[in-house]
Amino acid sequence: MYKNCGFIFILCTVFSACNLNGNKAKETLSRAEILLEQNPKEALQILNNGIDPKNLDKEAYNKYILLHIQAKDKALEDITNDTLIFETQRYYEEKGEMENIAIASLYSGYILAARGNTQMAMSTYLNAETHAKESSNNALKGLIEFYIGDLYQNQLLSDEAIIRYRQAILYFNKAGKYKNEIIAYDKIGSNLLMKGNTDSSFYYYNKGLSLAKVHNDSTEQAFIIRNMGFALGSIGERDQARAYFRHSIPYLSDNEEVARNYLNIAYSFDEEQNKDSTLFYINKSLTLIKGHDNHPLKLILFQLLAKTAEKDKNYQQALTDYKEYAALLKKMLKGTNNQIILDIQKKYDLELIQNENNSLLIQRRIVFLIIVLLFILILIMGLVFYRKRAKYKAALAAAHLKIFQMQEMADNIDEKENSFRKVLFQHFDILKKVALLKTELKGEEKKHGQKLLKKVNEIVYNQENLDWNKLFDIMNQLYKGIPDTIRKKYPQLDEIEIRICCLEYAGLSNNEIAVILEFSINTIQMKKSVIRKKLEIEGYGNIVEFFHKNLN
Repeated sequence: MYKNCGFIFILCTVFSACNLNGNKAKETLSRAEILLEQNPKEALQILNNGIDPKNLDKEAYNKYILLHIQAKDKALEDITNDTLIFETQRYYEEKGEMENIAIASLYSGYILAARGNTQMAMSTYLNAETHAKESSNNALKGLIEFYIGDLYQNQLLSDEAIIRYRQAILYFNKAGKYKNEIIAYDKIGSNLLMKGNTDSSFYYYNKGLSLAKVHNDSTEQAFIIRNMGFALGSIGERDQARAYFRHSIPYLSDNEEVARNYLNIAYSFDEEQNKDSTLFYINKSLTLIKGHDNHPLKLILFQLLAKTAEKDKNYQQALTDYKEYAALLKKMLKGTNNQIILDIQKKYDLELIQNENNSLLIQRRIVFLIIVLLFILILIMGLVFYRKRAKYKAALAAAHLKIFQMQEMADNIDEKENSFRKVLFQHFDILKKVALLKTELKGEEKKHGQKLLKKVNEIVYNQENLDWNKLFDIMNQLYKGIPDTIRKKYPQLDEIEIRICCLEYAGLSNNEIAVILEFSINTIQMKKSVIRKKLEIEGYGNIVEFFHKNLN
């Protein structure tokens, strides 16, 4: 009995200590949250040094993860490896905390976009947008619209990007986030420039510049003026571009940014083959970053020096500069790898802490309840596995049956048909069925069905892959020379675009075209947009109707 009392006393002492630590941690989290907007670097330092995640409960732990990624982002640190935010997003979705769901979804989408998962990133951003609708946090709404705009811009969908950036400006204006507003104006200017609308792009650049002047923000003024220089350089106005680069320098207090401007001027002179001026501005830039051995700008400068010497046929100097470039690159890669290792270790430590916390929670539960839950879990997993396995076998059997049916059709074509036109039609129709079948096979099914699909290709086309010359011959027979007509009448279309036009004309869906050409559906849609622009088809006009109207 006395032993039990002692054990209870120890437990009470431990829990009291945990509560004290927990309260202290929550106070530190609140302090970091207050500092987040005004001084994100200090907030990040507090989170890194003032809190031990091991002592946090589930609620405080997820708040820590959310604040930590926000502080890193606002302090301009890389967040692409902070994948713990995915779990935090799920936690807040379970809790139903709308604004926190929106914030977590925003950063989850950013990480997905940085890793190239465009479709999932867009879905996550839209989820953030939905949950932020009822929020009064206009800065958050503006960031969501801004990042969606960035995603469209990366897909070269400038019109959609501009719409999102304009919406972001409205939210940033309401929130009083003028810096974000200026950056959004800059983004609109860049997208309009990509579309060739130089006058409109400078209109938005100047709007951003005016806003920076109103707030007496010299840094933002410098960046806008620099971007205007880039815009002028892109249309061949190099003298004016250099004037803008020089004009932005007095607004900069950071030697590194001034060095970047000198580098831009050096590149401009390099394009004009003006060696002396190029070297002059390279040396000015190097002087400003002297002492920074591993500076990334230094790497670019030595590369440009080497190329300049090489153009001047000064191969000895070029070799020296390339050696310096290689040595700097080696140091930088080593430093980058070390930082990646530290980030991975930190992520592992946080996951380990989370697992330990979960283990402590499990230990507090009743043993009988744990056994029952495990039994139910095993039973469910068994049922799910059995059902999945059964579906897999049925799907694979159905896929094999379809393949053999098409194989039989292919074997009997010459025996049943004497009409050359009908033979060609059936030959082309099988192409659509093979494409459809490929879209139905997934995962393990596709691995097992691949050999049979190759066999079908060998039977139908006498080879594993499509012979486009034969295919165009067939289509010329079937469609009165449409492929040849398209090729002759619209020489601005490249080979892939001609194939897409022909397959579209033949009635294949985007999904089928994607499989045949081995592209994603998004890529096919983007290429169709390019085709419409080249053919001057307005909006999302029908390509087939265009050909019916203009070729017949």
